[in-house]
Formats: sequence, structure tokens, C-alpha cells
Amino acid sequence: MKYNIHVTHAAERDMANAYDYIDLVLKNPTAADKLLDVADEKIGALAEFPHKFEVVSDKLLSLWGIRFTIVMNYLAFYTVDDATQTVHIVRFLYGKSNWIAILKTDAANGSLPMFS
Repeated sequence: MKYNIHVTHAAERDMANAYDYIDLVLKNPTAADKLLDVADEKIGALAEFPHKFEVVSDKLLSLWGIRFTIVMNYLAFYTVDDATQTVHIVRFLYGKSNWIAILKTDAANGSLPMFS
């Protein structure tokens, strides 16, 4: 059975910021469009196989069920709620960012849906 995909406001904002940076700062609209196309493909595939990717290696984040899929130079972080059959895309962050700190801050602020 297919899972529903829910993209949080934070993840939507992250994707918009990534697009704008590539399009406006790097002046590469083709690459910006490709990023969103690949993100749509990778995130959409989670509906069929939500548990395909392991939880992250950080002990605390793994207890919260945080997983990710690689989207070019970015990481789409998500949690899986088996009870509602929903994949929550929680953040879309540059791969070389301090994503552990960002996700832990989100969790501390209560803005990170967590399911283990």
C-alpha cells in the first residue's frame, strides 16, 4: 500500500531557498529546475518504499526515526508514521551543512515530527 507524502512548511521553504540560490545566485536556472525534478522523483518514491533508507547515524536523531534520501547535493530528511501511513518530509538541507545541529534544534523547538 502506498504511503501519503506530507512536506512540512520548513521543507518547502528549504526547497524554495535551494532553488533560489541555484537560480539567482549561481545563475543556473537549468540546475535549479533539475534539483526540484530530482527531489520530486526521490521524495515521490518514498510513497512505495518509505523504509528503504536507514535511520541516520546520530544516536539521538535515530531514536526519533529520522531518515534521509540524497537529492543531488542536498538531503531530504523524513520520518515515517506507520500508523497513518504517512511520510513526513521534515527538512531539505544542503549536504555539507551542519544538518545534525539543525535537526536537533528543530526537535528542541517542537517542529520536527518524530516516529520510531
